[in-house]
Formats: sequence, C-alpha cells, structure tokens
Amino acid sequence: MPSSFRGVPGLSLTLALLLLLPVVVSAQERQNPYGEWRYQSADAWGTRYSPVNQINASNFEDLEVAWTFQSDNYGPAQDYQFKSTPTYVDGVLYTVAGPRRTVVAMDPGTGEMLWTYREPHTTRWDRSMRQNYGKGVAYDEIDGRGIIYYTSPAFFLHALDAKTGRHVENFGSPVPLPGFPESGVVDLLPDLIADWGPWLEWDEAYDPDYGIPRELGFITSSSPPIVVNGVVVVGNSAEQGYNQTRIEN
Repeated sequence: MPSSFRGVPGLSLTLALLLLLPVVVSAQERQNPYGEWRYQSADAWGTRYSPVNQINASNFEDLEVAWTFQSDNYGPAQDYQFKSTPTYVDGVLYTVAGPRRTVVAMDPGTGEMLWTYREPHTTRWDRSMRQNYGKGVAYDEIDGRGIIYYTSPAFFLHALDAKTGRHVENFGSPVPLPGFPESGVVDLLPDLIADWGPWLEWDEAYDPDYGIPRELGFITSSSPPIVVNGVVVVGNSAEQGYNQTRIEN
C-alpha cells in the first residue's frame, strides 16, 4: 500500500525558515565582500566559490588575454611549479612568485606592479625543500589596516602593510641578520625548538641564518598562514634528519 504524508502548512513554513537560516548566517560569517577572494580557498569556509557572473557559458569563448604575469625574474632560477592562488582584496591582487617566494601586489586591470617584497638571502633558504611551492598569502585587517601575512621557504613569518608592502610596526621581534627589519617579522624556529629534546641534546648555540642542523631535520611551510580571531596560525612541512628520533616500519 503506497504511503502518503500530508504536510501541516505552519510546520512546513517553520522547517523552510530553519533550512534557510543557516545559509543566511553562513554568508554573514564568511564576510567576503562580493567579488573578492580574501582567502586561499575564497572565503573563511573554504568554499572555493565566487558568486560573480560576468564571465559565463555564453561569453567564455569570446574572452581574450588582457595581460600576463611572468615569474621568471623572481629568483635565481625559473619556477616551474607555480602553485600560488592569488588573493584579491579591495581592487588589488596579491600573490607570491619564484623560488624566493617574493610577495607581489598587482593592479588586476592592467597587471601593473604596485609593490614587491623579497626576503633577504639566508642559508636556511638554500637548504629549504619548499622553495618552489609557495601557495599564496593571508590577508587580515587590524583597526581597518590591511595586513598581508606570508611564510617564507626559510620559515620566517612576515607581516606587510597591504598598501605599501612595508613591514608593520609592533609585530614580531628583530632578527639579527643583515637586511631583516626591526619589526614585522618572526623567526618561527626558536620557540619551536626551545623544549625539543633532540635540540637540547645537540647543545649548541642557535644560528638564525643556518637554523636546525641537518642531522636533526628541517621544517618549513609552503601554504600561507590563516588568521583566526586575531591569531596567526602557521602550518609546516617537516623532514626528518639523519638522527631520527623514531623509526616506523
């Protein structure tokens, strides 16, 4: 016998409102202005979706190249693994380019370069196994001021003014290496290894240029950080050293 269900109008309306409510709330929580791409995955929910519709199935085949971006000059060698997803905020494109992971700000309409920043050379960069894997930058605002965060192949965290590309004030601490600013940068290694057993047993002075000795391993990051409630969260890519602390069969 076929089953049937007779809906109650009031109940149906209530359910419909409950189903719609999360959609409205989620759109507000994402806080991504229309047409912008403020996160590596579009918005805070990682949807990889934009509602813009200027380009669609009816005009796609008529598109023409307006300008191109060449990353050949951003490093001692060409980057054949360009994996960065540009960030688009307030009419400006931000990305990273080349094995040195140079930060680049561009006019999206013309391709004009607005500013660039390249981290000073270090031995840690020479030893990094993630030179060619930069995936982008992170964007956040502090008191209305746009900030670009990025992690370098040498595993330093930088905070740059989104309009000028200069390091921000009152962030991080001085890095005692030539060319590094007095503020706006964090050496991510010292606190990470401060209570690490293998490092304590190594019993040598920390060298910010060289970092962790190869015998103990290496750590860096290819993905941009994320900012959650004012906290900058940095991921990592690690490599075990010659003297492994554990062995998995």
